[in-house]
Amino acid sequence: MKNQTTSPETTVRYPRVVFVMGTGRSGSTVLDLFLGQHPKIQCAGELCNVVNRGWIGGEYCSCGQRVPECAFWADVRSVWEKLTGARAEEYERLRSLVENKRSTFWRMLRSERPENLPLSGEGPGQFLAYAQWTVALYRAIAEVSGKPILIDSSKNPARGLAVTMMDQQLALIDLYLVHLVRDLRGFVWSQRKSFRRDERAGVAHDLYPRPVWKSALVWLFVNSVSEKVCSRHDLGRTLFLRYEDFTSETLQVSLKLASFLNISAQPWLNMLTTHKPLEPGHVVAGNRVRMQRQITIRPDTDWQSHLTNFQKALCWFLAGWKARQYGYTSQPVTPAQNVPIGGHNLAGPHFVHSRQTLADSVVSRSETER
Repeated sequence: MKNQTTSPETTVRYPRVVFVMGTGRSGSTVLDLFLGQHPKIQCAGELCNVVNRGWIGGEYCSCGQRVPECAFWADVRSVWEKLTGARAEEYERLRSLVENKRSTFWRMLRSERPENLPLSGEGPGQFLAYAQWTVALYRAIAEVSGKPILIDSSKNPARGLAVTMMDQQLALIDLYLVHLVRDLRGFVWSQRKSFRRDERAGVAHDLYPRPVWKSALVWLFVNSVSEKVCSRHDLGRTLFLRYEDFTSETLQVSLKLASFLNISAQPWLNMLTTHKPLEPGHVVAGNRVRMQRQITIRPDTDWQSHLTNFQKALCWFLAGWKARQYGYTSQPVTPAQNVPIGGHNLAGPHFVHSRQTLADSVVSRSETER
């Protein structure tokens, strides 16, 4: 395996996995792509879907080729099969039992010995097989990419809990959790949109509008469960991040992400100061934006004009109390004006409210280091 040597920027456990958790339509694909612009980080998309929708289903990779024809994912599969001796179909079956069944999730919350964790209709030891095969997938990606850090933007809290157990109880990976939250109303508006199936455009199947009340309750439930998962992990390796802060204060948040992961922020700063668009990389599943050749980061404010006042009020009535805990208010404000106090703190320095002041400090620091 590559990159197993210890240095100030690597750890003994291998590989280092950054798991992005939260609701769908939370901006995780854009965050994944942004992080992947760093030379030490491999963005990989929703790895919960790479086997079923990629290796088996043959969906498109963000590079423009179908996953079975993509040289990167073909090499990853070859290494994974050598590490495990398993079939992709068998792994997908176990993955579905762990990540898609609520009964398994509640068992994981209560279990202190994951090696004995029972799965529906399975004998003992099957969770351990799932864990080892998942870790083998992470290691195969790290080996093929040659990068010590990889991003898994699956978002599913059940998978998040499973990988937390792989770190905390099985000591198989070095896990960093990112709880990504999008404004409740932005999420609801995104769920109101419909898309026709267009594989080349990154839409794997028809998507239909979801009722406002249902979307609000999904947002509330998934984020509440994500908090529960985060509470079981080391605080120093857990990060709370609002999508609105990321898109409107990208320069500041990139410094915090670099501090969180103990890597240099310079590659991200160079990209931001030169206004270089995001490169698509090899992302599987996720938002259709991954298939675009020119990807830019911009704040999401469409919901403010597209949702009716009644819809906004309904969202706030159902889940506003949780949104308020994350620093949101019933009236939209700029992220720098309303940074949440509670929850998991962002690593690194406090928010700098002046974007120009921050840029000046970065330049001054670079000149001092010369």
